[in-house]
Amino acid sequence: MKSNVTMIAIAVAAIVIVAGAAVFLLNGNNSGGGGDIVKGSLPVFGNANDDDVIDDLDIALINSMITEKTPISEHPFADANRDGVLNSEDISIVEKLIKGEKTQVTFVDQYDLIKSNYHYVTVDYPLKDVVTQNADMLLLTMLIDADDQVAGFVANIDNYPNEFYKATHNGVSKQVGSTARFIAASDWEGIKNLDIELQEKGSKIGAIIVMSDASLGEYKDDIEAAGIPIIYLRCTDPVNSIEAAELLGFLMGPDYAKKAVAFSDDCRTTIANVQKKVSKLSDSERKHFISLTMKIYVAENQSQYTNLGIQAGGIEESGLEGTSSQKLQDVEAITKYNNKIDCMLNCSTQDCAWVDPVDLWELTDMRFLEKSTHFEDMVWINMSMPVPCRVMYAAAIFYPDIVSRADADEYLQNTVDKYMSYLDKTVSDGDFDIKTDMFTIITYKDYEDSKDPDPGEKVISDIDSLNVVKHFLYEMDLTDYQGVPYAASGDDQHAQALPTSGKYFLDAKLYKNPVPEFQKKKAEYEEKIGKQSSMGGTYIEIKVPTGLTDGIGYYVNTENEDSIGSMYYVGYIKECLIEVHLGKKPSLSDDDLKNIVDAMWGTDSTKSALEVAKKFDLSLLGNMNYPPYSISEDSTAEFAKIQCSKNDAGKDYYITFDSRSEALIGYMTAKQEYIEKIGQDYMGGIAVAVEKNNLEDGYGFYAQAVRQGGFWMLKFVGYQDGCFATVYLRSDSTPFDDTNTAEIVNAIAKAISSVN
Repeated sequence: MKSNVTMIAIAVAAIVIVAGAAVFLLNGNNSGGGGDIVKGSLPVFGNANDDDVIDDLDIALINSMITEKTPISEHPFADANRDGVLNSEDISIVEKLIKGEKTQVTFVDQYDLIKSNYHYVTVDYPLKDVVTQNADMLLLTMLIDADDQVAGFVANIDNYPNEFYKATHNGVSKQVGSTARFIAASDWEGIKNLDIELQEKGSKIGAIIVMSDASLGEYKDDIEAAGIPIIYLRCTDPVNSIEAAELLGFLMGPDYAKKAVAFSDDCRTTIANVQKKVSKLSDSERKHFISLTMKIYVAENQSQYTNLGIQAGGIEESGLEGTSSQKLQDVEAITKYNNKIDCMLNCSTQDCAWVDPVDLWELTDMRFLEKSTHFEDMVWINMSMPVPCRVMYAAAIFYPDIVSRADADEYLQNTVDKYMSYLDKTVSDGDFDIKTDMFTIITYKDYEDSKDPDPGEKVISDIDSLNVVKHFLYEMDLTDYQGVPYAASGDDQHAQALPTSGKYFLDAKLYKNPVPEFQKKKAEYEEKIGKQSSMGGTYIEIKVPTGLTDGIGYYVNTENEDSIGSMYYVGYIKECLIEVHLGKKPSLSDDDLKNIVDAMWGTDSTKSALEVAKKFDLSLLGNMNYPPYSISEDSTAEFAKIQCSKNDAGKDYYITFDSRSEALIGYMTAKQEYIEKIGQDYMGGIAVAVEKNNLEDGYGFYAQAVRQGGFWMLKFVGYQDGCFATVYLRSDSTPFDDTNTAEIVNAIAKAISSVN
């Protein structure tokens, strides 16, 4: 037997010849207007009376229609084989459907919930060896114990080991791809390989089950050409997912149908009870809300995340049309909802596991949301819970006096015990408790209660976090990167460089001991490296030199239409932990990665500080106090000092050159101090600015110490080619002015430039 995959070329040729009909013939699918057909909860041809079960009543109705010559248009689903004629063949198909015997079955999936037309699908019955795309689709099969009929799945589940424990341990289901929202090139290769494996066993892929055409990526034509049926199910919608479960259970045979009906009945009852309770509220009593997804995306009015709040009795206020979401690009995108809403539902998939509230509420991405007057009204809701449970918790958030959190907890625990008992195997005591073993919802109060009441003492360090950030922005040309321009904010303990829009960042923070925090981040990064990105592409380790004590990072250049390179890197030096996340279109090069890591904390300069000192024109220091000046004996390639002669007063005046990796950080710290002195009193004189002149960067001042006898002081710091110069000179005989200070600064620039 030839596999579906090997027949693709023949199938594509057939499509070209017979156009529209080919989709039906090859794929078992057809689509078109609904006509006079009205879908019920089980839109299967053979379900003659259009109720929620196929049984002897359907056979009786078909027999009656044949005898009385009743037009098919009165009961369209009576025509089990959709040939336009009612006869014994239709009865035979229905009998097989009732008994779970092999036949073919045609049905209407949920494509019409996305587009305006019905999508008719024909599959082998009982349906088996399916491929699911989307983690929620896989979860739907697990909830009705149908995951053993999932031969393969495309889903990004690596971060959710508990939620998908059953599918990864059933001995049947195989992960053929890991892209989150669509089928990428690597996923399609995995599907084709699975098809070949099944063909060798005498089987084939029964169907690919997806949410929408977008889920198919660029491979819809290939899938249809391979003769693989496509089933569209809205697995994430609070209501439509219930009918999706029922339809899927029916297609897989009577045993699965019973489980699906039991699950669906529980779901319907729960949502109906919630809606009954909140229906008594007047519009003035109902809560107004917006939903968020991916932390900083506002869900549109028909999104699953918005429907979650609507089903819980809320009034949505997004003002955004559609079924997707829109990223917060600026502060106004969230503050426009100020005083218009009561709550923000932040929908986040976090696995069936415990999450520290601090980890969610103190995300770097929170800077826009923090500007909302409703920031503290935001509630995180875990999308790893089954859909009806999400509705229950949303109702508890909106109307705690009507649906309590205890009610929601009880319902989720019952759901876990009945339909997700495999979670018991994910905890050490063998008894999964939703109150202690997972996060359900997290409020701002939960966050406040979980914070350390004692933030600890200020970390003493010669590293200033804000200067680390400024150093990065100074060194790094971010013109072609996402989110420009970036701005520095924070203080010496904790600072960030954040873009005008987007989720990118540089974060620098002081710890008494940054190693444990680094090790935690390192473990997270190591988990990513080598795995598939949800947007396509593989996470690759960044291997470049760094001036940090230790560091690790990864990057990915995505393979989808909207190509982008994305990277993370984290490292530490002394008390400072530094982490960066940047994106660049269409991709990140090796040079880009090197420049980013260098800008975090540069490697030692290629310039020898000692050789630079040797190149400096010492004659310029002849009129300084305590001549002659000479290079100190302990000078090295990393740090060199031109110093005055020893004197009875014990004074030390000098010019130093520092080529170590922290040189620029030291320079920026000193520069900021000098900037603040310009125009101010300095020992009775006024500090006059000294500019960089021929240096790459530099700043300082000179002044006369009027109160101390009238001597002159020059203080200056400069930076060029990774070398940091410090000037600290005194002259009792020659006043400093713009000309002679510029000569000294330019001599420093010349000395640095003359060393290779």
